[in-house]
Amino acid sequence: MAVTKTEEAWITTTDGKEIFTKKWKPANDSPVATVVFCHGFGEHINRYCHVFEKFAEAGIEVYSYDQRGFGETGKKNHDLGVTGGWRVSCSDITDALRKQRRSGIPQFLMGHSMGGGLVLHYATLGEERNNISGVIACSPWLDQPPAIRAKWYQRWMGDLGSMVMPNMTITLHVDPKGISHDPAEVKKYENDPLNTGKLAISQLMEILHCGQKIRDTDYVNLTQPLLMAHGTTDPVTCFSASKELFEKAPSTDKMFKPWDELYHELHNEYQKDEIIQSYIDWILKRVGSKN
Repeated sequence: MAVTKTEEAWITTTDGKEIFTKKWKPANDSPVATVVFCHGFGEHINRYCHVFEKFAEAGIEVYSYDQRGFGETGKKNHDLGVTGGWRVSCSDITDALRKQRRSGIPQFLMGHSMGGGLVLHYATLGEERNNISGVIACSPWLDQPPAIRAKWYQRWMGDLGSMVMPNMTITLHVDPKGISHDPAEVKKYENDPLNTGKLAISQLMEILHCGQKIRDTDYVNLTQPLLMAHGTTDPVTCFSASKELFEKAPSTDKMFKPWDELYHELHNEYQKDEIIQSYIDWILKRVGSKN
């Protein structure tokens, strides 16, 4: 097995936020592709070490960061759950793409759950959208499954709260048993001190509204190579919403991978080795690598 290198660093944004970042690099420091990754709601990037070590072993460099309001970033800035909204999140993605780009090496954008919805949104409107070689969205948060979907009056109250107290945080309950069939992964999730259920109400409503907007035919503008993966029994984010967006996306190079009977965190299911490899293979195919 090839040895990979990791680099951790704190960066300071132009608006003064300190952001925790991490990079997984191939041992020879000569990647065939690079990836900027956005994690999901309430979590942090060190939950993905087992994923991106495999990427690096395959020659793919990955850069990620604890998004504003989450993980080490939220802890250090004392603003858990406050992301600044998708405009700010997209600006952070733009900065990451520009700073991490290597000349002549294809660059991909990847996200899970909230991060999956964010990268799909970025791929339609982001400043660097035309310079991305491909997009991977895993279990994207485009809608809630029917069993937990907010009622119309809850959304109305949320919209009102967004106008009156936009940065007021609420606690969202994510059932740990819905992330994976593996009890060990569920226990790790429950016991992780960096996981949080807090989210600013304005940011919650923005996610819900943008998840619908991005599926509207007149809005869909996903032309990059696209891979979407979703567990068919995901109880956290909506499988059918992912399928709807995929079918509308005008990309001529797109793949939808439904994982039968799997839950929300595909990379933490019993089949994780196969699933992680499928992401790697998709990237390598598009860069023409034989690794």
